[in-house]
Amino acid sequence: MRSHTLLTLFLTTLILSGVSLSAQARIKCWKNKDGVTECGETVPPEYSQKSHTELNDQGMVIEKTQRAKTREELEEEARKKAAAAEEKRKQKEKQKQDRILLYTYSSVDDIKIVRDEQLSAMEANIKVTQKRNEKIQYELNNRMKAAAAAEQAGKKPRDDVLKDIKKLKQQIKNNNKFIEEKRQNMEKTRQEYEEKIARFKELKGES
Repeated sequence: MRSHTLLTLFLTTLILSGVSLSAQARIKCWKNKDGVTECGETVPPEYSQKSHTELNDQGMVIEKTQRAKTREELEEEARKKAAAAEEKRKQKEKQKQDRILLYTYSSVDDIKIVRDEQLSAMEANIKVTQKRNEKIQYELNNRMKAAAAAEQAGKKPRDDVLKDIKKLKQQIKNNNKFIEEKRQNMEKTRQEYEEKIARFKELKGES
């Protein structure tokens, strides 16, 4: 009620002074630090970031300016916008993958065939590498025996033998790493195809 009275008194004062509101800059009203409405031709700097209203010559509100948003509010808006955009991207990608799934396979058996082919190929790679390791281990054992024999005879093993031992050990290590990665890939492939099968059934309405 007090705010309305102050506004009325302000407008009345202008009218009584013979000043036409239409000839003046727009009248702006804001709330001060005590929550009391004040009006004038310009908003004081300390309230410029707060919300305020602009009045016409009848005292009617013709425009309302919202307060400036805080940094935290702007950051939260940006976070929500980014999250919404990411969710939209994921949905589009999911729809794309669903179309590919339905276009690529005609049945669950088709999916299983492709899965088994990939698993068989990886298993074959593992077996080949294991065989290679057996040969390398054989060569390594021979080099180590030669080095041990030299030491037993009180001699220093030949540099080329020591170099071969180091190289062969590294080859075995690299091959074992390859085998472990292939086994992990096999497990990952099984999981991926289980998900494909489940999604395919869902899209086809199969149990």
